[in-house]
Amino acid sequence: MKFCEAMDKLKSGAKVTREPWREGVYFLMEKEDVKSYQPKLTSYIYNEDIMVSDGWVIDGIEKEFRFCDIIGYLQQGAKAKLKDWKEMFIYLDQSTKGLVCHSMDAFPFTPQFADFVAQDWMVLE
Repeated sequence: MKFCEAMDKLKSGAKVTREPWREGVYFLMEKEDVKSYQPKLTSYIYNEDIMVSDGWVIDGIEKEFRFCDIIGYLQQGAKAKLKDWKEMFIYLDQSTKGLVCHSMDAFPFTPQFADFVAQDWMVLE
């Protein structure tokens, strides 16, 4: 879609991006301001309570798990999140054997003029 159509969708509450940015940057209206979101990767910080936690969801499986039940899935490369998390998940970094938290956080991002004339704008579901 063209930029103007994407901006109409943005104003009506949709998340919009360009095709090349699909897995990275998107824009969203928050009150009267446009915010840009990008992935943020950090070590997943947790305490002893994780050992008895429940309410975990594995990407692609519609069932809740206890943390002890998702360990095998994480070892196989699955993404997991607590049921109330929005746009955030954890996964096992195979090189460090540590848990990584992937979240979408607001960061400044300024599109180039070429982005305004691009016709590959899209709405994210």
